[in-house]
Amino acid sequence: MFRDKIAKIYNSDALGGFVKYSFKYKKWLLGTLLLSVLSSAMGAVPAWLSKYLVDDVLISKNGKMMLMVGAGIFLTTVIKSISAYYAETTSVYLSEKIRREVKIDIFKHLEHLPMSYFTQNKLGDIMARLSGDSSSLGRIGFLLFDMLREIITVCAFLVRMFQLDLVLSFIALIVAPAIFAMVKRYTRKLKRMGKERQDTIGGATAFMQESLAGIQVVKGFNKVDEMVDKYRDVTDDEMQKIYKAAKVKAKISPINEVLTALMLVMIAAYGGYAIIYLKGFTPGDLISFLTAAGLMQQPLKRFIRRNSELYEIIPSGDRVMEIFKVKTEVDCFVEEPKIFNGEVDKIEFENVDFTYPNTESKVLKDVSFDVKKGEVVAFVGSSGSGKTTIVNLLPRFYDIDSGSIKINGTDIREFSLKQYRQYIGMVPQDTFLFSGTIAENIAFGKPNVSREEIIEAAKMANAYKFIEELEKGFETEVGERGVLLSGGQKQRIAIARALIQNPAIMILDEATSALDTESERLVQEALDKLMLGRTTFVIAHRLSTIISADKIVVMNKGEIKEIGKHQELLDKNGLYAKLYNIQYSKIEEE
Repeated sequence: MFRDKIAKIYNSDALGGFVKYSFKYKKWLLGTLLLSVLSSAMGAVPAWLSKYLVDDVLISKNGKMMLMVGAGIFLTTVIKSISAYYAETTSVYLSEKIRREVKIDIFKHLEHLPMSYFTQNKLGDIMARLSGDSSSLGRIGFLLFDMLREIITVCAFLVRMFQLDLVLSFIALIVAPAIFAMVKRYTRKLKRMGKERQDTIGGATAFMQESLAGIQVVKGFNKVDEMVDKYRDVTDDEMQKIYKAAKVKAKISPINEVLTALMLVMIAAYGGYAIIYLKGFTPGDLISFLTAAGLMQQPLKRFIRRNSELYEIIPSGDRVMEIFKVKTEVDCFVEEPKIFNGEVDKIEFENVDFTYPNTESKVLKDVSFDVKKGEVVAFVGSSGSGKTTIVNLLPRFYDIDSGSIKINGTDIREFSLKQYRQYIGMVPQDTFLFSGTIAENIAFGKPNVSREEIIEAAKMANAYKFIEELEKGFETEVGERGVLLSGGQKQRIAIARALIQNPAIMILDEATSALDTESERLVQEALDKLMLGRTTFVIAHRLSTIISADKIVVMNKGEIKEIGKHQELLDKNGLYAKLYNIQYSKIEEE
């Protein structure tokens, strides 16, 4: 296939991918090609007309021919200008259309990647690929179409040159191997340097994104100057790589100029000899040949320059296409997905083992327990004991190594992810709100939601009162990540967002751990409403909040140590009792 040949020539997934996308717009592609051919053909006409200008006008002094040659030059110039305009605009439109489609497909692919991809790759680098590097795809398209026009123009001039004289044509092509050898040598360097540069830019973007995301910590620890110095070092490395690539590119044009000058001297020398000593070769033929050879140099130079630019930005485009190579989440592990209708009779973890990708030690070891319909199960234990991992396995953010997680006797891997996850609600410890209004954030969990449903969810989440006190009420902007709201307000918005979804299974990840007493009371009341009648998984930070849980699972180093109700576990005087007494004594001291 043509796409594979292009990709092989440049050793680039980005080029092959661009060609593949361009074939979706065959009419635009064909139109661009025809306009490019017309523009190139008209641009080559002066090489034909120059013969008649010399032989029939200047030497034979034919006035009529002079008018015809002048009219021909003017007419072809007009046609060339119009066709070149439309060729460029259509190629730009097609390039941008393809770039947009690729960006959408990449974003869609990212949205379907497993959580492990986002834990193993810096967000700043991902953003650099999606925004900055994906822009290179549009540039790649522009360069490809531009190179196509230039090579068609060169071919048109070559046709005229071979038509006039074979010997002169071969003389003109003597320097071609030297030019292509030079181009090949330097473009390889440019491609390697381009990859190094893009990796550096991605690292710089990731550093900047991380630094700005943690600006409060940076200021709190008085590390502003240190972070600026680090960023200066990172960007200096980026600047040096760009400068080295520029020096390599700068060498190409002067070398090409020298080789071109040598070619023209050789053509002029042999052409003069042919006019004087050989029959049938006129001054007009030589001028026509020199015109073709001379005019050919500009498109050839542009082709070489565009080729160099292409090699330089290919690594940027390839970084984007690398995302497509990452496998998306497995939607279902069986050919015919089973239907989950939201009815939960029993959830079972059976001998579950789990290891995070690219790590060796097991995070969960032989974990087994069950939860019945409407029960509240709480997980307690020290940091790193596996609590969060368990609740991340339930919505299949990760898939287990061995064992099974079943709902009503069916392995959750036999459900379609999209259909299954719509029955799971989450209220995380670190509440994430999207930029937009309060109403938009509450409605996020359910499509086509009415204002009445939003208001009802806000009331159930103990959020309605503070929302109504705001100047714009439900239309109040929350800011990036909800920065314009307090922690308690954000949590109640998150609870309303979960409530409006009406999930069958709720996951609460230390939802009150970072709140003051009053906010905790309001949030806890909202959580009690949220859990009512739902099968709920709770990660507990304050043990006082899970005293009434139907089942408490005590974790330690990835293993279940104890299971039972609050009083039962206290009576056992085991790990739970120890944790509870430590926390209770701290409260007493306060």
